[in-house]
Amino acid sequence: MKKVYKNIFGEVISKAKAEKLDDYHLYYYEKDSEVLKEIEFLTEDEIYSINYFINHEEDEKEIVNYLKEKSDLFDIEKRENAGDFIIATNKMYSLAVDEKPLVSKTVFYHHDPENFICSQILDNETLQPIPERTTKCWYADDENGEKYAAIEFSYQEDGKLELAIDKTPNPDNDEEWEHYEYATFKNLQSKIDADISYYKTAALLPKMADKE
Repeated sequence: MKKVYKNIFGEVISKAKAEKLDDYHLYYYEKDSEVLKEIEFLTEDEIYSINYFINHEEDEKEIVNYLKEKSDLFDIEKRENAGDFIIATNKMYSLAVDEKPLVSKTVFYHHDPENFICSQILDNETLQPIPERTTKCWYADDENGEKYAAIEFSYQEDGKLELAIDKTPNPDNDEEWEHYEYATFKNLQSKIDADISYYKTAALLPKMADKE
């Protein structure tokens, strides 16, 4: 494994400099590659949290046991492709609270892996999505050309849209934001050239996307 030390702003620093800081991050990359495997978050040289990126060849139970030896708080992420999308499944363990992880799925476009379009919390027992704990975002560029979550969507227990908050009238002034519900979704769609029907329900993926 290749180790890279970074400060909390993501800037690469030396080990000596890192160890003088109260908080820093230690990145582990696969040898001779840029594939990120693990991030340790440290404060006063003690690990307080770990992110681990698991692949399909690794044994998850072994990884859990390995991480338990290092921290009580860790997140295991597995990514898979689904057409134009990436699905990240995260299992967040907080052993001081519960042995069972909080499981979630997050969807990104391949061309924009930084901005999620859907985030779902799953039921621990059934591993089925909880619609009312699902959030979706539709993105636009602001006047400076910066991408932002222009419309945020939340859902009811039956999976139908509960509320869409449209920030496009003025992203910086919430008094100008517009609100839509399932019954008025068509009014929101009429403002946008792109088809946003995906955002009308809590479904994880658009209908045309299939897992690979």
